[in-house]
Amino acid sequence: MTALTSPPIAPAWFHPASARPRSLLRSPGGLASIGVHVLLAIGLISLAHQVRPVLEKARTIELTIERPPEPKPVEPPPPPPVKRLVDTPVPPKPAPTPPQPQPKTVDAPAAQAETYTPPPAPPATPVLPPPAPPPVAQAPAAPAPPKVIESAQIPAEYLNQVFAQINRSTAYPEAAKRRRQEGRVGYLLTLSQNGQLVHFEIVPSGTPALDEAAREAIKAAAPFPRLPELGGSLYLLSGAIVFRIT
Repeated sequence: MTALTSPPIAPAWFHPASARPRSLLRSPGGLASIGVHVLLAIGLISLAHQVRPVLEKARTIELTIERPPEPKPVEPPPPPPVKRLVDTPVPPKPAPTPPQPQPKTVDAPAAQAETYTPPPAPPATPVLPPPAPPPVAQAPAAPAPPKVIESAQIPAEYLNQVFAQINRSTAYPEAAKRRRQEGRVGYLLTLSQNGQLVHFEIVPSGTPALDEAAREAIKAAAPFPRLPELGGSLYLLSGAIVFRIT
């Protein structure tokens, strides 16, 4: 058995080719549409014919500008070499030699010949020796440094006399006594042979009032007894003043 198949149903918008021209030709809108398409086609064809020569002409025209070559700088010709004129020294002409006098000879006998006696030479002046320089005065010899004798070489008896004389001249300052200030003031005396005070120095105690009292005591105690003959010119004595409240 053969199956019966129905023909396909065309969609609503589909129109067969045989039926389409007839519908367009019959309707007034279709004719207008065809006329518009024909005019557009004619306009495009004429426009293409006008544009093509312009494009071909624009393609074939080429503008080339050639730059003229730059002129080469003209170099001036080198100057001709300068010929240096060298002055050739002309040798000086030799001076003419004056004519030499010719000696004349006279024939004369020996008795009449003249003789020349030279004058006597002056006496020689004796040359005296230069005077001796004056004697140089010799500088006086520097004096010998003084011989110093220290406390260790001085007898203890003399030292005790000097210390006792200074202690008797010492006065305790009242201001330091009220403040209960105590201290020890050292001293170094320089005496001459006869006991005169040449120089002295103190070792401060830290209290100005006590230091000043020690200075006044040493000045008041001088001069001291004459030192024994120890062969010295200066004598150094060291001691101390002790300020203590008892």
